[in-house]
Amino acid sequence: MGVAITRSVPNSHMKEFNQFRLDTVNQCLWRHAGGQDDERILLTPKAFAVLRYLVEHGGRLVTQDELIEAVWPDTFVQPEVLKYQIADIRSILGDRPKNPVFIETLPRRGYQFIAAVREWRMAEPAELAKPARGRLVGRDRELSALRTCLQRTLKGERQIVFITGEPGIGKTALVDEFQRQAAAGTPFLCSARGQCVEGHGGAEAYYPMLEALGQLCRGPEGNRVVEILAAQAPTWLVQFPALLKREHRQTLQQEILGATRDRMLREIREALDMLASETPLLIVFEDLQWVDPSTVDLISALARQRTTAKIMLVVTKQPVDTITPDHPLTRLKQDLLVHRLSQETTLAPLTQADIAEYLAAQAPAGSLPDGFAELIYRRSEGNPLFMVAALDHMAERGQISREAGTWRLRVPLEEIDLEVPETLRQMIEAQIDRRTIEEQRALEAASLAGPQFSASDVAAATDMDVELLEELFARLSRRSRVVRACGSRQLADGNISQGFEFVHALYREVLYRRQAPARRTRIHRHLDARPQVAHYPARGEYRVAAV
Repeated sequence: MGVAITRSVPNSHMKEFNQFRLDTVNQCLWRHAGGQDDERILLTPKAFAVLRYLVEHGGRLVTQDELIEAVWPDTFVQPEVLKYQIADIRSILGDRPKNPVFIETLPRRGYQFIAAVREWRMAEPAELAKPARGRLVGRDRELSALRTCLQRTLKGERQIVFITGEPGIGKTALVDEFQRQAAAGTPFLCSARGQCVEGHGGAEAYYPMLEALGQLCRGPEGNRVVEILAAQAPTWLVQFPALLKREHRQTLQQEILGATRDRMLREIREALDMLASETPLLIVFEDLQWVDPSTVDLISALARQRTTAKIMLVVTKQPVDTITPDHPLTRLKQDLLVHRLSQETTLAPLTQADIAEYLAAQAPAGSLPDGFAELIYRRSEGNPLFMVAALDHMAERGQISREAGTWRLRVPLEEIDLEVPETLRQMIEAQIDRRTIEEQRALEAASLAGPQFSASDVAAATDMDVELLEELFARLSRRSRVVRACGSRQLADGNISQGFEFVHALYREVLYRRQAPARRTRIHRHLDARPQVAHYPARGEYRVAAV
């Protein structure tokens, strides 16, 4: 007997008879269920093969020998095995041997499929469904661009999309919402995700692709994925021993003995093309700043493949300048963008209006307290992770609460504690610790100079050379997300100095707090002795109380 699963009808060529549709792509049946989603019925591979042969040769006698030769070629099979498969198919179709509607038995000769068969194809959806707005705010433009890319994918146009943004900006949340919309609006979409992990994901070749393949092999189309891997990519299938019988695994291991990385690349490219030749395939690779070189080669191969395939690859990563300039992903992305083989979306911080919308959605029963959205925006500077962490931090300390669908302030706004939440402090500390000792010393001194500073400010407070500091901060502004260039100013001696600023007030605060009080006091004295000159225009200056 088959196993019934309720799902939307796949968008591919099918054979239709009565209330059933034979899906030759996904090797299953679909039963029309009235006003509800059609019901997907899984058959065993042999039962499906028997039914498919009878349907494709409907209206004429198919002898037992012909059917056995078609389904079990080069194999000796007793007629009783075929009778068992026919009985199983009849049970699934609700057919009766004595009064058949679908399969008629012609004694001593064979079988004939007697139901009327016609070609059937469901039209492509005109537009992906746009679900009601949820917790994701400020990303309508990005979601629209992703939906457009998926529409092109459904027409057989490969799509490679890079989603770039600083830590906590909402890359994963955007992908989550897009996958949800895609699954709701795209019939029978195959979707999988793989993630690079610092240290581990960057060491094992093809790590995110292996993770995504594992999900596909365990998903609804798992049997089909395994069959394609066995035929097209044995070097990949052998990576999943739990999916193989012992004897099959031993055979594969002998077959792939001495396999090269180039062979693995060729095999997975062909396997993915076959998998996506009819069924849309959405793959997500996350945190590609830690990518291994083999995965970079795979992305390049998928982007440059000229054949038609319904493949969409979404890649999330931190900004390119967090990666060393000679990193292969940097060069690949630039090359694909130049040749229009990919697209890039850079996520900007949320606006104050976006944050107000988010807060209102969390407590729809009442209006927001005056100044509340402005406070959260000022504290988070539009970073969604920082916003959520700040709200949790305030709630844990009893400063705010959410009751009966309404935000309530337990203390006046000006008394709300704005310390860095511990989870964010640890994340920022880890990012700072990846910098060299010299860079850490310079950043710590800069945190005392103000939200905006120059190399000369830091040189005046330390024993470091101003020219070396200028190069150091310029390098950090290109390769990290701690500081960035922000213009220039004229010094007291008439020289022009490049200005820098912290990308977020929380970075400055963490750097400030990690220094011993005695060092902070000493540096403050040096800074106070500087000649007073015109500073850069203020940009939401955040003040840390001096010790």
